[in-house]
Amino acid sequence: MRSVKEILAPVESDLRDFKRYYERLQEAPSRSVNYVLRYLLRQSGKQLRPALVYLAARTVGQVTEMTRVAAAMVELVHNASLIHDDVVDQADLRRGLPAVYKIWKTKAAVLAGDYMLAQGLKLAVETGHYVLLEYLNHAVQEMSMGELEQLRRARKSRLDIEGYFHIIRGKTAELLAVCTATGALSAGADKDTVELFRQFGIQLGIAFQIRDDILDYTPSSLFGKRSGNDLKEGKLTLPFLYALDSVGASEREERLFSVRWAKKKAFMREELIRWVRETGALEKAEQKVVEITEQAKHILEPIPDSEAKQALFELADYLVARKK
Repeated sequence: MRSVKEILAPVESDLRDFKRYYERLQEAPSRSVNYVLRYLLRQSGKQLRPALVYLAARTVGQVTEMTRVAAAMVELVHNASLIHDDVVDQADLRRGLPAVYKIWKTKAAVLAGDYMLAQGLKLAVETGHYVLLEYLNHAVQEMSMGELEQLRRARKSRLDIEGYFHIIRGKTAELLAVCTATGALSAGADKDTVELFRQFGIQLGIAFQIRDDILDYTPSSLFGKRSGNDLKEGKLTLPFLYALDSVGASEREERLFSVRWAKKKAFMREELIRWVRETGALEKAEQKVVEITEQAKHILEPIPDSEAKQALFELADYLVARKK
């Protein structure tokens, strides 16, 4: 597999321009807010969501001013959600640095996330691209409902596979769908084509989240992602659900009961992780990732082949094959 830099070659200049544009957006009149926003720029990753926006645009046409606005709005919403997620999950690190709330405390972190969401709304109004608000408003609603549903299910330690896919579609996939749909829209794609790109993003987002959940069963402390963190929060993800399906009713209930202890006891989390690995559930989840990623690519078969489309597919492969 090629490196991210090689994959993104078709939009390299676009992303350089976007980085400068996004940094300007992070200049706030308030000194307090500005400190937080500057810190977030230090935390910024590979900005793969904006890359999806630009690649989708290049696949169907040309990059426009609307493409840049769409990418910025997505990145603002994504980073705001990360700030809020770290507060909810009580995560210590984000991309190798202390989470915002660990430095500025919970109230300031939540307010900084709110400010970034407001920035996204303001950007759409100032540029007149109100249609982008429709996509992002829907995604933020779905993200919030997905997270709330996951919290509710975690308290009860009860979830089936259908419910799991419903949750991750909302909390993760909908925002990736905004990336690909608005990218195509910004380049002048028709309604049916935009819908194809939206469906591609949904499938990619589902595969992306399954990969993230698989990583929680592998030993790593990189970027604040520690093995067993989902179990500590009582979250039942696909690897655990597949493991449950491999045992009888009696053991199933025993393992579900163990999840309640795993929220507080590290040794119980380690035992459940070992058990999940031994059942072959991780391999089954890996196969599901491959299957869904191929389904995503199949959706875009009607779109003519191009360098940008190939890069979009390679980026999809990269996102769902990552090790951290």
